[in-house]
Amino acid sequence: MGLVRILNPRTASEAAVVMALLRAHEIPAFLHNGHIASVLPGVMIGGYNTQSVMVPEECAADAHELVVNFRTAPSPAGDSSVGRNALELLLFWWFMPAPHVPRRGRQLLARFVTLHEVPEPDCAPIGEPSFAVVLARSANGVVLVFNRYRKVWELPGGLIDPGESARDSAARELAEEAGCTALNLRWLGLVEVADGATHFGAVFACDVNAVPASFTSDEIGAIGVWRSDSRPRPLGECDAALLNRFG
Repeated sequence: MGLVRILNPRTASEAAVVMALLRAHEIPAFLHNGHIASVLPGVMIGGYNTQSVMVPEECAADAHELVVNFRTAPSPAGDSSVGRNALELLLFWWFMPAPHVPRRGRQLLARFVTLHEVPEPDCAPIGEPSFAVVLARSANGVVLVFNRYRKVWELPGGLIDPGESARDSAARELAEEAGCTALNLRWLGLVEVADGATHFGAVFACDVNAVPASFTSDEIGAIGVWRSDSRPRPLGECDAALLNRFG
């Protein structure tokens, strides 16, 4: 997983508050040297005994914004370390920010709501798709990819780019995430999901003649196939629902 450092906490309580803040906003976070940095004696040396808050690259901008807002918030009178630490501890134990609706591109697990099996031209009254997924059938099964950030097996797919059709998005995502070429791309329906807000996705099926033996990228950690007698785990909730219906 590509992680980037967004903060070197000045105190243990600041580290605790920032980690709680990020997780409350559904940003995956890792505290490097979290178990040993604060107990080692001597000078703090970067990468050795200094704590660092790390997040996935794609979440770095949102995480940095939260940290900046936190650090620029008014401090207790006199800005003493004792007062600041006390405030941070109070925040950590008594205050948890409410989750917010993810921004574009945030990699989160969404909850499956339903599948609208309507013709492709008739989906607009239900909702415009913001993403597309594809069930790509090979001789060995339906193609799946392992998402490094979500830590699940899922169908190839992603957000529809501005000016791009749902069909073009499905074909592009299949090529980018699995290295496969979509043949005979066909519409299956409109999937409805929720992650604090409601979203709609275009669902397609296609055939593929060749599947790479291995395929990785910054986002994708592995490639595999789904069959009724061989189901990789863990599997995304929405992907499982679509595979159970169409697989």
